[in-house]
Amino acid sequence: MLPKIDNTDKKILKILQKDSDISNAELADKVGLSPAPCWRRIKRLEEKGIIKRRVAIVDSDSLGLEIVVFTTVKISAQAQHGLEDFERRVSRFDEITECYTVSGGMDYILRVVTTDMRAYERFLRDHLLQIPNIAEVHSRFAVSQVKYTTGLPLDLVETKDS
Repeated sequence: MLPKIDNTDKKILKILQKDSDISNAELADKVGLSPAPCWRRIKRLEEKGIIKRRVAIVDSDSLGLEIVVFTTVKISAQAQHGLEDFERRVSRFDEITECYTVSGGMDYILRVVTTDMRAYERFLRDHLLQIPNIAEVHSRFAVSQVKYTTGLPLDLVETKDS
C-alpha cells in the first residue's frame, strides 16, 4: 500500500527537490509550519522511504563528461535466466548512470555518461561487450539536452487531503 502524504508534505517535497540545502527554519517558513513540526515531517518522510537521500547534482559538462549515450541491450534468448547476472554486472560500472528493463525488442536501456567517443568505444569493447549472453547492443548519442530534472511530478500524487 502506498503511503499517503498531505499537501504540506507535498510542499516540503517540492521545495527539497529544488534545494535540499535549505535550512529547516526557512523550509518551515515557506510551508507555514514552525521548525520542529517541519523537521518531524521530514524525518517521517525519510523513515517511510519517500525521501531516499539528499545529494549534490554535479554539472557533467564542467567535468568534461560531455557524452551521453542511450544504449539498448538485448540478452540472447537462451540466456533470459541470466538477466540478474547482467543487472549485477552493469551496476558496477560508474559510466552507467541509469539502467531500466524495457518492453519491446530490447531488454534494457542504459544511460551512459563519458568524456568522448573514444572513451565510449573503450567502455563498450572492454566492459559492456565482455558481459556474457549479450545478443545486440545499439547506441544513440544525445546531441543536446533539452530537459533534465531529478524532480518528480508531485502534482500527480494523491494526497490525504484530496
